[in-house]
Amino acid sequence: MLGNMLTGVKRMLTLLLLAGCLAAPAAAQDRRPPLSIDEVHDMLTQSTPSKKIVATIQKFGIDFPPTDDVLQKFRKWGADRFVLDALRQGWHADIPKPLSATQIRMLVGAETPGENILRLVLTRGIDFRPSQDYLDEIRSLGAPDALVSALRAATPRPFSKEELLQELGTVKDQDGIAQEVRQRGVDFFAGPDSLEALRKAGAGTSLLDAVRDARIEKPFVAKAPPAPTMPPSLAGGDSVQLICGPGDSDVPVFSVPGDLGKIATHLKCGERVTFVEKVESPPGVDKILYGDHIEGFVAAVYLDEGVAAPGAGVTPPTVILKPDPPYTPAARDRGIEGVVTLWITIDTQGNVSDVLEKSQPLGSGLDQSAIDTVKKWKFNPAKRDGVPVAARVTVEITFKRFKGPN
Repeated sequence: MLGNMLTGVKRMLTLLLLAGCLAAPAAAQDRRPPLSIDEVHDMLTQSTPSKKIVATIQKFGIDFPPTDDVLQKFRKWGADRFVLDALRQGWHADIPKPLSATQIRMLVGAETPGENILRLVLTRGIDFRPSQDYLDEIRSLGAPDALVSALRAATPRPFSKEELLQELGTVKDQDGIAQEVRQRGVDFFAGPDSLEALRKAGAGTSLLDAVRDARIEKPFVAKAPPAPTMPPSLAGGDSVQLICGPGDSDVPVFSVPGDLGKIATHLKCGERVTFVEKVESPPGVDKILYGDHIEGFVAAVYLDEGVAAPGAGVTPPTVILKPDPPYTPAARDRGIEGVVTLWITIDTQGNVSDVLEKSQPLGSGLDQSAIDTVKKWKFNPAKRDGVPVAARVTVEITFKRFKGPN
């Protein structure tokens, strides 16, 4: 029981930390939100002086991208060139912060999949220089070699001017920002125009001095994460074994892919067939040859593509995102309740790649509601010797009238 509690705490910490890593910075309490299109429009139509509009935009920014179409609308509403210039400079997209040494240490310690941490490092960067002691520490915590190598090659992500402007709108401690600037450097020339833009955004003397004296680094470029390790895919002509799902005694073969009610025959579990191709419609169906080169169609989950089953050295996948399927109005009106049992394949990225319904259909849209929603579930993938592997598991969705699924 204690072990399960600790595992649950670790998963909760992982989700909370990832949410914090991925969330946009919250606005400081003493600073109002950026201006909306309607607010700028109202100032223009109320004959607010241009200088006041410009000053307001420079102080608070705007919450919409000033595209050519948007600027054209403001021209029609009476915006002069000074207002238009302020609009062009007043919008800054939310820029996620780089990962800190503590965040990475916590993610590794919470048993977050290494590929997920690596993706964050490659797309977000880091704000510190990893020492050999630090790399040895996270390796001892379970960090995979790919993550350790990426950190060894990484350097602190320099501040862009846009990121500094965002920091000024969300962080009160300018001395802290100045210290980070000295550690990370900047990726722009701190000329008069840049310093004036920071000053208008509220930068004080200590921060301006830090920016002026900071070393100039190359801009950070987000990198694509490495391709995931996927189970071997089948090629046309491959001989493949049929595998059975929970409760199955054989495998149904259909005569046409678009009508899964037309069963041509049943084949024994473990029998070998020839894979021909995947069917585009409906998805999740494969074309095969069986017997004396007879053409048929089977649900893709029945073909053994190197997908593991939990147990025998394979740790099961664990769910990290599990939205409830909606209870449909038609089912509620008819008072339909019941359980939908699904056989699902979870790939090495933790995504649901195949779904097969194993229970008798409930009808009234409940079966499709369960299938469509389960495809959106996210998992920590199954692992064999610490390496993510695709796996198949059974899930049950219980629909209760007026209460939704459990």
